[in-house]
Order: sequence, then C-alpha cells, then structure tokens
Amino acid sequence: MAEGAAPNDVVHAPHARYGTLNLPYIATWADAPKDEPMWALNLMSYRERAEYADGRETTLTGWEADNLYSPLGPIAAIGAELVIVAIVVDQPAGTDHKWDRVAIVRYPYRNALVEMNMTPEFQEAHVHKDAGMKFTIVSATFPQPDTVDRSLVDTDTTPESQMLLQFVADADAPEVEIPGARRIATFDVEGVAIGDDRTWAEARWDLLPADVSAEAIRAATEAATTDADRYVVVLKPQLGDFLRAVANSR
Repeated sequence: MAEGAAPNDVVHAPHARYGTLNLPYIATWADAPKDEPMWALNLMSYRERAEYADGRETTLTGWEADNLYSPLGPIAAIGAELVIVAIVVDQPAGTDHKWDRVAIVRYPYRNALVEMNMTPEFQEAHVHKDAGMKFTIVSATFPQPDTVDRSLVDTDTTPESQMLLQFVADADAPEVEIPGARRIATFDVEGVAIGDDRTWAEARWDLLPADVSAEAIRAATEAATTDADRYVVVLKPQLGDFLRAVANSR
C-alpha cells in the first residue's frame, strides 16, 4: 500500500460487525513518527458460534474461527511482532463484555497496522476474524519508560504463570494491589482504533505470584473501587515473550 493511503480502506465500512472504526484517530497515523513502535492491545470477545458474512454453514465456535484468522505471515511481513496472546481465566471487573483472549502486536510504527490490513493475505484471513469476533477493543498503547521493570527479562515463568491486566479509563483510578505482584509496565493508551465511543487512559500489566488465589485477586479488585470504566482480567499467556519485549522496549 502506498504511504498515506486512506485509513478507511482498512475495512470496507466504518462499522465492522465486531466494533466501530475510529477513523479520525486512525487518520493521524499517516503523519506519526516512523521510528516509534506501537503496541496494539486487543481485547477479544468471541461469538458462541462462528457466523460467516457469506452465509456458509459451519460448526466452528467463534474461538476456533479466530484461530483460523491468525495473521502471523502478514504480521511478520511488515516487521511487526506478536508479543503476547493470553487466555482470560478470570475477569474480576467489567461486566458489559466477557473477554476471552487478550493479545498485543508490536508494530514498527502506527500506520504499519493500516498497511498490513491492506495486504491480500490479511484480507483473505480476515473473514475468519469477522466470523468469530463478537466484540473487540483495539487500542494503541505505549509503555511509560519509568514504569518498565527490565529485570523481569530474566524471570523464570512456567505454563501456569499468570498476569493481571488493568485497563482503565482514568489514569488516577486506584491500583489493584496484590501482595507479591510485580509491575511489568504501565502503558499509556493513546487512542482506540476499533471499539465503541469510550476512551481509555492506561493499561497496567502485573506478573502475579504463583500462590495467589482467585479470591485474593477479586478482593483486591473490589477494594480498588472506582466510578470510571475499567476491566480487570487475569491472564494465562499462550504465545509470545512479553517480558522480554517489554524489558527491551525504548
């Protein structure tokens, strides 16, 4: 795609079935710095049964359809990296959407996401995402350098390791404080590319202690009361090396 191509070409309509494109915000990417990586945070909620726009019959769940989407080739082709895919194992706060998975793709610059969306390989795979996704929020996030714990790059994790994500609309929202948790980093949310009419301020990532209970996490979440919108989710990573990626961030 030519540099500066129209952002409304990312999909064919500003209202995708799984969210609304924020075209005014996406349009700013064409003039954004080309040397500043964007960490695209995806919160994903799946349809119980996949629904293809062309009406084809399927027995796939929404989750399974999204697995078919998996655009690893287009991601690599534009120099991006999938740094984490994680299953949501608990959601102590935020009830309007039940999140199933969370992922971050780190793009070399903002408009690289637009360029990837225009490739034929991505467009071919996108039908599966459209079929499987009930709702998603895709936000452009950037790590706050002073919050990055670079020592975590050497942390030993196991398949049972868990992380906590606090996605908050107010940067002054109280922290969910869990004894033994370590802050991986706090990310500023610059804007939402796909979602609804809400705005968000921060994405706070913590590595949870191995012995923490679901009850303790829920109690800590309830103690951090706030009137602002927020989601608190407990995650079990599936793919990617998030700790290394964050530790090596600029």
